[in-house]
Amino acid sequence: MTVFRLHIRPGGGLANPVVSFAYCLQEQVLGVGWQTCSERVITIWDEYEEEALKEHDDLSRVRYLKDNVQKGDLIWTRCPAGGYYLAKVLSEWEYYTNKQARDADIVNVVRCQILKVLHVDAVPGKVVACFRATRAIQRIEGEAISVYSQFLWNQLSGTADYTLPNLKGKNVFPFLGSEATEDIIFIYLQIQGWLVVPSSRKGDTMSYEFYLIHRDTRRRAVVQVKTGDTPLNINEWTGRSELVFLFQANGCYGGNSSPEVVCLTTAEIEHFMIMNRDLLPLSTLYWMDYVGLGNITAFLE
Repeated sequence: MTVFRLHIRPGGGLANPVVSFAYCLQEQVLGVGWQTCSERVITIWDEYEEEALKEHDDLSRVRYLKDNVQKGDLIWTRCPAGGYYLAKVLSEWEYYTNKQARDADIVNVVRCQILKVLHVDAVPGKVVACFRATRAIQRIEGEAISVYSQFLWNQLSGTADYTLPNLKGKNVFPFLGSEATEDIIFIYLQIQGWLVVPSSRKGDTMSYEFYLIHRDTRRRAVVQVKTGDTPLNINEWTGRSELVFLFQANGCYGGNSSPEVVCLTTAEIEHFMIMNRDLLPLSTLYWMDYVGLGNITAFLE
């Protein structure tokens, strides 16, 4: 089972994303354009490719859809208004030639069951980040996203289509990933009176994740978060003008203790998460419950 992200951004037909997405929901299909001038029914890839190459120089995105997306896979997509949907694939590649498909420029498709994700915070940060890429379709890598997408599908559809692994007792942070873990530290420090400067939280920031100012003391601070096995060395953070908060999800700290550097412990952050469930995104609550930091209660009600 593979998880994908697919943009609905028509370049042909009416070139109207609203029309195209409405068509996808109506017909329960997801796909891309690259239509041919021929209106004859095509069911064989070689025939489609021969016709399409007369009109298009590059069929790589269509070929990717055809070669990679299989029955049982899951696809995340997003409507023009920004709402997220999750779809289970029900067929392999098909080519549609009817007028609606051509107007929508959704002609190379897989048939799906498409369901709306009702809560924006049920969408993991990694999925949201994947929509920043411009390519029409791409795989979303990672075991955590695969398991989460299967769980969410079961919840949305009211089925047990996917059998989920038993992760009780596992460390929650590897499944949350870097972005979600940063969000938790972000929220935790804000509760402590530290205000995050939004523009400081950039993906290309090399030395720290974000910059803070305390609302009462006006003191400045920076934060570094690691979710893997790479240790954080306290010595590398001493001598700065700001206070430094470090969080290593596996407790891997090295170097000498310093009053300028605060090492947040896994137990401390987990306790915060348990005691402040109502402040956390739904996607985080799922993982907490899954590994045994709580119980699934009214998820997505």
